Amino acid sequence: MLLLITTFLVTLVTTAYLYVKYVFSYWKRRGLPFVQPTLPYGGFGPVFRKEKGFSQHLHDLYRSSDAPILGIFASIRPALLIRDPKVIRDILIKDFQHFWHRGFHYDESVDPLAGNLFSQSGDKWREMRTKLSPAFTSGKLKAMFETIVECGKPLEKHLKKLAAKNKEVEVRDIFARFTTNVIASVAFGIEIDCFENPDDEFKKYAWRFFEPKFKHVIRFNLSFFSPFLMKLFKVRFADKDVEEFMKDTIKKNLDYREKNSISRKDFFQLLVQVRNTGNVVDDGADWTTKATNDPKSMSLDDIAAQAYDFFIAGYESSSTTMSFCLYELCRDPETKDKAYEEIVNVLQKHDGHLSYESLSEMKYLDNCIDETLRLHPPFEFISRECTKDYRVADTNVVIENGTPIFISVTGPHYDSKYYTEPERFNPDRFKDDLNVNKNSQTMPFLSFGDGPRNCIAARLGKIQSKIGVCLLLKKFSFELGEQHINKPLILNPMSGVRAPISGIKLKVQPR
Repeated sequence: MLLLITTFLVTLVTTAYLYVKYVFSYWKRRGLPFVQPTLPYGGFGPVFRKEKGFSQHLHDLYRSSDAPILGIFASIRPALLIRDPKVIRDILIKDFQHFWHRGFHYDESVDPLAGNLFSQSGDKWREMRTKLSPAFTSGKLKAMFETIVECGKPLEKHLKKLAAKNKEVEVRDIFARFTTNVIASVAFGIEIDCFENPDDEFKKYAWRFFEPKFKHVIRFNLSFFSPFLMKLFKVRFADKDVEEFMKDTIKKNLDYREKNSISRKDFFQLLVQVRNTGNVVDDGADWTTKATNDPKSMSLDDIAAQAYDFFIAGYESSSTTMSFCLYELCRDPETKDKAYEEIVNVLQKHDGHLSYESLSEMKYLDNCIDETLRLHPPFEFISRECTKDYRVADTNVVIENGTPIFISVTGPHYDSKYYTEPERFNPDRFKDDLNVNKNSQTMPFLSFGDGPRNCIAARLGKIQSKIGVCLLLKKFSFELGEQHINKPLILNPMSGVRAPISGIKLKVQPR
């Protein structure tokens, strides 16, 4: 019996060793340059050891090689890091039908909030994208503009109090409260004030997703490295109590609007329209939608999932962009003054009124936002999963079905092949026609992704960011806090988005 057990264990260990050795030779057998893997982390040892964040590690891998396509291993899963802008565009746009899956693995039958546009794939994603795309036309954004501006009033009031104290302020926290107010209003249809009520219940549950906790890191890593374990242990996209709160908030607001025939020009109203009619109304049409007994195009879970996804995508991306934009402007007072002068001049032409049209005329401020997004993209990588065997153009490389694909956003953004002095904040690099330059092979810009699975609310996110920066610059003067003078920002490796460990503290004074 002892001999049998020993023989079995030796056979098991030997088989496992040979299997792993065979898997780790995957890219060598295909003739691709690759990063030498180790057990059990594959090519992501520094990430698992908490030495680096996931995005920073991908950026370092990008810089470690000149290969257009680099083989890596996500634990024992063969994966690819795509470096060449042409191949990136082919994957994201031209040959999208081979890469429509983001690579995140969640089970919406276990976790309804995972049934959102970001996580969905295949026909479900395509159908939902088609339904929601009309919600972000120029007409809809223009209609929602005043709602966002109204959320700026508590922001200005709060800054006025802080400026009177002549103290440094943590702008990341300030902008996080502003974007929470905005998205609570626009996406959930509720009015809150995170400045007057910092312990607001909505804020408490909504911010939970971004807490740099160990369980969130595990959840994130499992979604990439071990989808099987995600399914086996039914790992959730959002905590159960967060799901219950979001669904309850949605149901109460939905019932109130339908019973009272309430119409409000916000994203939530458009979700109600899709639920009841299957479509978003045309630009300029009446937004009112009354309750009917007809079959519903979206369930309560669907609406909650899309609204929560809207919060996750818009909250952190916009607050991060605004914070880093002010930080970079303070590092370059000449650029800051130029942005301020444009704001003053444009508003004077419009009798001091901040409108959709006046904001659109602030071209230099737009360039400042774009340059901030290049230097400090909130989400620093793009992921896809090959859904059908694909031969890379002009090569013999075949990407097999199921292979994870990673693209470092900061890699090309900080590459001197594409940007002169890439680490310098220079809004003028975007002064030409953005549609000609951006996302090209000569000037890759990936902060919102690209192709059919790009950020559906990218324009709304930029509008929100421009409004926030505009409102503050026109009334307040900012300077770097003491901790930032001649000192670089150190990013938090545990954060899922770009975030400095010590925050961003600026001195503020009224103009």
